[in-house]
Amino acid sequence: MKYIKYFETIKEYESWMKVEENAEEVYQSEEKICVDGIILSHTYKEEEI
Repeated sequence: MKYIKYFETIKEYESWMKVEENAEEVYQSEEKICVDGIILSHTYKEEEI
């Protein structure tokens, strides 16, 4: 399985996700993130108006 990033702790993950560019990359790529052995998957979908 391919990860965009691996974090040892949830604090590391939260700190990294607070950077807007990092959060955008995660949501747009929809790749997995591993945090302390837990795999997270983020999705991004634009609202249709």
